[in-house]
Amino acid sequence: MNRAGDPKVGASSQVIDTSFDVQEEPAAIAVRAGVSNLRVLFQNGKITFPVTLTIMTSTGLHRGVHMSRLVRAATTRKSRSLEGWLRSICREVNESQPETMVSCLFEMPYSDQFVKVAISTTERGAVTYQFTATGMTACPCSKKMIGVGHMQRAELTLALRSRGALEIADAVGKLQECFSAIPREELKRVEEAKKILEAQGNPKFAEDLVRECVKRFPNALFVSARALESIHAHDAVASWSRKPGWVPLL
Repeated sequence: MNRAGDPKVGASSQVIDTSFDVQEEPAAIAVRAGVSNLRVLFQNGKITFPVTLTIMTSTGLHRGVHMSRLVRAATTRKSRSLEGWLRSICREVNESQPETMVSCLFEMPYSDQFVKVAISTTERGAVTYQFTATGMTACPCSKKMIGVGHMQRAELTLALRSRGALEIADAVGKLQECFSAIPREELKRVEEAKKILEAQGNPKFAEDLVRECVKRFPNALFVSARALESIHAHDAVASWSRKPGWVPLL
């Protein structure tokens, strides 16, 4: 008989039983489950950058999802395009767990700014894109009254769907055109003055940002704007949706 405290008694003496697959136990209700906040590196040619993944699939009439299979799919297969990589993840997971959907989040550099990007797709379905860009607005109301529109930083969010891969840089460029002006990180005094005059010459409400975006993207699913007010403690917001109930990806 082993004595208490014997070094042979403990975790090392336990038998690991691999004959049971608890995830495969039957369940009466199918639910969607998976992994979220999975950070991995995506490599596209010589460029490598981090993305945050959410992978969701169906349990079917089983108790659980094999989470390790989802992680393995995200870390073993690569593709030349980001969209192709996401579809390959869905394809691998679908071999054992059907109805997979993958979403990824990352920040894309554009000029000297960064744009938040979310992409969501299935193995063969359309690709949903969402972008959130930062710009400047000048208030048309105070501009009319006193000749100077009070200014603020603003955010504009666009969601749209495409059957094929979208040229992200082109979409971001069009999105930035909606603002009164675009911020720049390094400006000399004269450049600062010109940037202010640029915004003052193109004053816009948050509502105007949304309308401008819808005009530039007639296939948009959802557009929203938030002006981080400079003379108020609250924000000004506006939105448009092709169908009610749109839930932003970001």
